[in-house]
Amino acid sequence: MYERRSDAALNQLQARARYYFQPAEFAQLTERQAGSASVMMALHRLARHGRIVAVTRRPSGYLIVPPEHADFGAPPFSWWIHACMTQVDPHYYVGLLTAAQHWGSAHYARQDVQVMASRARPPLTPGRLKLTFTPKRRLEATPTVEVSTGVAPWRVSTRAATVLDLLRHQEAVGGLEAVVRVLRDLAPAIKPQEMQVALQALNQRSTAQRLGFLLGRLRNPKLAAVVSSWLGARSHRLPQPLELGTTGSRHLENDKHWHVAFDPTRVNLLLESQ
Repeated sequence: MYERRSDAALNQLQARARYYFQPAEFAQLTERQAGSASVMMALHRLARHGRIVAVTRRPSGYLIVPPEHADFGAPPFSWWIHACMTQVDPHYYVGLLTAAQHWGSAHYARQDVQVMASRARPPLTPGRLKLTFTPKRRLEATPTVEVSTGVAPWRVSTRAATVLDLLRHQEAVGGLEAVVRVLRDLAPAIKPQEMQVALQALNQRSTAQRLGFLLGRLRNPKLAAVVSSWLGARSHRLPQPLELGTTGSRHLENDKHWHVAFDPTRVNLLLESQ
């Protein structure tokens, strides 16, 4: 009888396009007492049979694994990330190269899903899926959009916010080469107002300088002008290295407009190889 209740509970959740659930909800659906040993035994039994998989510890949460995803051990992240992360980190959003891929720039086939969070968090690894987290201050200010793959909505950074995040986290995405590839793909679709909003939300002068420099080199004067206008007279623009970790190199030149220190040979190679 209890097994039938457990199966019925999972069916009810799936009927509502729900794949993430917590033990208390499962207890209610199966008419068990929340926090009881019978609830944990039922969950362990379902996990052992591959029907569900644990995904979060605090709060405790599980994913329903449909038969068609049994080999992978978890449903696609887009089916459940919003329901899960609103419990864990409400202002989350999918970002960096995963966001770039959503927006049509898919040069790099990463094995993980990159998520921006309010603080450092260990990865989530249900089945063969892996979600990695990058901490960001003022997370809630970042412009995002809610999208849906037909199963459940989830949150992703706008194109403009995505390229700014990529510049800030070059080392986490494969370096400047990855940033330039994505920027070349996404920049033509970014509207000036979208860029203005993203710059204001991030409010980081050094990243804006790097972005303006690259937009100029990629011959996108419209967006470069937006960045230049945003920078305006924001204090004295100290030279910023285009690539993180290259401060003090003898081979760097200084762009006098953007106040960006760069290796001209390296930049030319990057632009020519795209």
